[in-house]
Amino acid sequence: MKFANRLSPALAHMCAGALTRKFVQPKPGEQVMILADSESDADFVHALAATMTSHGAEPTVVIIPPTFMEDGDRPLTRIALEALKATDIYIAFAATTSLAVHSEEITEATLGRTRQKNMRMLLIGGRYNSGLYGNAWQYMLEALNHDYEKVAEWCRKFCGHINGKKKIRVTSKEGSDFTASLEGITYRPECGFAREPGEIGGVPGGEVWGGPAEFTCEGVIAIDGPIAYVAHKPKLSQPVLVTMKKGRAVDIKGGEEADALKRWMDKYENADVLAELSLATNPFLKPTGEVNIIDKRVLGTMHVAFGENKFQIWPRGTVWSPVHADMVLLKPSCWVDDVQLLDNGVPVV
Repeated sequence: MKFANRLSPALAHMCAGALTRKFVQPKPGEQVMILADSESDADFVHALAATMTSHGAEPTVVIIPPTFMEDGDRPLTRIALEALKATDIYIAFAATTSLAVHSEEITEATLGRTRQKNMRMLLIGGRYNSGLYGNAWQYMLEALNHDYEKVAEWCRKFCGHINGKKKIRVTSKEGSDFTASLEGITYRPECGFAREPGEIGGVPGGEVWGGPAEFTCEGVIAIDGPIAYVAHKPKLSQPVLVTMKKGRAVDIKGGEEADALKRWMDKYENADVLAELSLATNPFLKPTGEVNIIDKRVLGTMHVAFGENKFQIWPRGTVWSPVHADMVLLKPSCWVDDVQLLDNGVPVV
């Protein structure tokens, strides 16, 4: 069954109610900020606000201008940034900007230590990490029925093997062979739920996210799955081989997708910096070619991202970029220190 870009009002209310009950569980008096843009589904935004009100929470809808990547993402408006100070629950639903998530202000409000209580964040869908478009409604509605306790179990397992360790190595039959330091880096779960302060959830959910210590990646990353902004298809025509030195891409080879990725990196400041290296944890998803919504969360895959890293390795990231682009490794093998986590895309822990 296919869904259009917009839900019917009745389906929007049903979906908003299910999301709120299962993943957020707002408490009376909590301040809810729903961030949307002109590309967001207005019926769904209104349904979310109504559902939050029915739980006794107090929602405010903030609509920002859209961004379509002409010169990088548009920063959030000053009013939106000011509203974060009073927000307990943040619903990211601005479909056209990664800065709805990947901004220093949002990271500080969610994970920082300067607030009496951190806000919690729910990401819905996500072409640029938040918001829905096209068939994304279909994927999200299907994902509502996943067993997120099982997703959380995989998150806990991977986090337990990564945090506190020193080094990660990734290889693949497609040509990956790279290493990076993990010292001082905290990996965090994204398993759907955003019920407690500081939690970051998403639907569809399922990844353990973090990144390498800055400028420590060395070797070759072979990208064979979809690439945000460049190639939205389940498998590339041939792997894109990205040679890394001191955490930056210094050479890119591999056909038309490689050429497109190089043009993209050349266009934006710090788009050649490896910002993220994450493991997927959702065993119920199947590849679709939609990197931000589905493919980067299929259990057994990993994904890297280039660009901004302040969100990914908070509070140790210092790299600003107007972009953050995810790219999928379909069947990697992965070791953390001396423990193997994945073998050709199969979890072994």
